[in-house]
Amino acid sequence: MKIYLVGGAVRDKILGIPVKDRDYVVVGSSPEEMIKLGYKPIGKNFPVFLHPETQEEYALARTEKKIGKGYHGFEFFTSPTVTLEEDLSRRDITINAIAEDENGNIYDPYNGIGDIEKKIIRHVSDAFIEDPLRVFRVARFFARFEDFKIHEDTENLMKKIVNNGEIKFLSIERIKNELLKGLEERYVDKMFLSFNQSGVLKEIFPDFTEENKQLNIFLFLLLIELRNTPNTFSSESKLLMILLSPVINYEDKSNCKNYVEYFKLSNNACIKFKGIENEAKNLENYLSLSLENKLDSLYRLDFFRRPNLTLDILDMIMFLITANLQTTAPNKLRNFEEFQKIKKIIFAKVEKVKNYLILFQQKYSELKTKVDPSKPDEEIKDLIYKERLSILKKID
Repeated sequence: MKIYLVGGAVRDKILGIPVKDRDYVVVGSSPEEMIKLGYKPIGKNFPVFLHPETQEEYALARTEKKIGKGYHGFEFFTSPTVTLEEDLSRRDITINAIAEDENGNIYDPYNGIGDIEKKIIRHVSDAFIEDPLRVFRVARFFARFEDFKIHEDTENLMKKIVNNGEIKFLSIERIKNELLKGLEERYVDKMFLSFNQSGVLKEIFPDFTEENKQLNIFLFLLLIELRNTPNTFSSESKLLMILLSPVINYEDKSNCKNYVEYFKLSNNACIKFKGIENEAKNLENYLSLSLENKLDSLYRLDFFRRPNLTLDILDMIMFLITANLQTTAPNKLRNFEEFQKIKKIIFAKVEKVKNYLILFQQKYSELKTKVDPSKPDEEIKDLIYKERLSILKKID
């Protein structure tokens, strides 16, 4: 029985970046021996165990065979006779197919270290094509490292996966999870560049085709803006802004895919989507609205029950407006300095709205409304509406 540290932990040690998770592969053992040693079995499809003390994952060395379509179309084989090299051969890319034993000796049968030095993302073997999820994983690693490139042969295999229709056998939940993981990476625009090159962008975002050049330009400008901001948007908020691209860019949205429903986003995400879809213009010009229109907009946004969602919407609107401006009026932004100046004005304008609403929320929370519960509901609602309107008048 031999234990090796494998995958991302070894890769990140070689790259000199902090190691987050440690995974181990066990060669020459069996489920019975692992349980006898105190390891807790957790794997459903193949034997994976938790260490009795560290709770880190230890998987028995295994091979796999393609027997069906999609991510789950595999048959796994574990045995004490499976070698380390055989186990590493089933991994996706060479930089993840490196192992280290307990003495610090490195095992690199597929030249992963060489690819790290050359900054190349390359598949381990032609078996890469059997798993459609790898199209997303490669794009995710492409987005993680600023100066890594995808090997030409790997790109061709990714295109082949898409052309073979394998993506259609992935569940929407699995695709969404991969997207959300990728949106946590530093260079998100690179992930979508890879999607565009492999053809998967058209598969999962049919409105984002090369024919819709304005939408494609908007998407990448938005992603670059998100890359350059210190604003810590959640990955779901980033996905939501991408899904809003057709809404922002198309006058006629009737033929657009309902992406929020398609990706089964959370209730909060649905509220934000509808809020931006219906109220973006009002929020952009909020301070110039009449008091009644200001208050009515807040009612439509459900501000009084979910104020933080409205504030999140305003943060997102700043980036959507900026990307849209670059897309629709590039001639007005002749140089970087001019664009930064206009961007600063946009951000300051939306920030004023945020501060205005925060002050309104604060003043409203201090108000002690006296409502006679015996009065009709409509009369009570009218009283509350007038009270809220009076606060807006005081701070306007």
